[in-house]
Amino acid sequence: MTSIHITFLEEVAEVGRASRRGALARVALYIALVTAWIATSGSLYMSEVLGWVPCLWCWYQRVAMYPLACVIALGLLARDRNLPQYMLGLAVPGILASTYHILLQKVPFFARFESCRVGVPCSVDYLNWLGFITIPMLAWAAFAIIMVAAVLALRAREEDFLAEGLLPGLSPAFSVVVLVAAVVAMFALSGALNARQHSSPSSALSTPDAAMSQTLPPAGTSSEAARIYNESCIGCHGPAGPGTAYIRDEFLRSKSDLALLSFMRAGRAANAPDNFSGMAMPANGGRIGLSDAQVLALIRYLREARGLQPPAP
Repeated sequence: MTSIHITFLEEVAEVGRASRRGALARVALYIALVTAWIATSGSLYMSEVLGWVPCLWCWYQRVAMYPLACVIALGLLARDRNLPQYMLGLAVPGILASTYHILLQKVPFFARFESCRVGVPCSVDYLNWLGFITIPMLAWAAFAIIMVAAVLALRAREEDFLAEGLLPGLSPAFSVVVLVAAVVAMFALSGALNARQHSSPSSALSTPDAAMSQTLPPAGTSSEAARIYNESCIGCHGPAGPGTAYIRDEFLRSKSDLALLSFMRAGRAANAPDNFSGMAMPANGGRIGLSDAQVLALIRYLREARGLQPPAP
């Protein structure tokens, strides 16, 4: 009897462990669902609302992330036990692309392997929180979360751990629809608020120079400005000489260095009334680490390249 009793207790304990693994895997998959939809909606928000033009390696990461948003949702709805394998098949290439993109941005050695020759350079960092949190870093984190969820799901052996939704008593269909709708609604509301905020003319250029208490620092060198322009600006604006796309001569000729510095620091939304290009310029041109001296050098480099003089004081 003792042996039978011990065996029974071991079986009960194993069932309990299996049940916990199944519950953990189920919750992890729904976390992966939310993560994929936040990453997908966030990337669309950045490009379609903020006007941040994606580079080549951004697109490679989108190729992996966008299908994941649909695959995870459909897998949960269908209660497909093969869902973790599908997730890993997309997340692994995605995290490798994110890793390479991070190296292009943060490690000078990899700059020689720059493959973004047309459009926005891959080294542009529209976002740079705390000096290391960039867009590819956020994508890397999203892929990592999805991979961990897939591994946890692979460890679960219950045939029915996908039978329930995120919480006991909720169906998978209800859980998926509510979570996806919440994420999409959040970004849609944020986009609407952003559009309203930028519906009035920008004040960045309307502030008189005399009202600004800032003192201009010495500008950087022309060669440094040319390097920065070719790294970060040429993808959208083209060569710095005459005919530069989306930079009008009268704009450079009529605005002082201080006004242009203020404008470049603030950036301009794609839907701003004075934006004739239809594309947004991110704050600092996507280079958050640029000093005032470097931005001033860029301004003067553009004027020199086009044979323009600053307005008279």
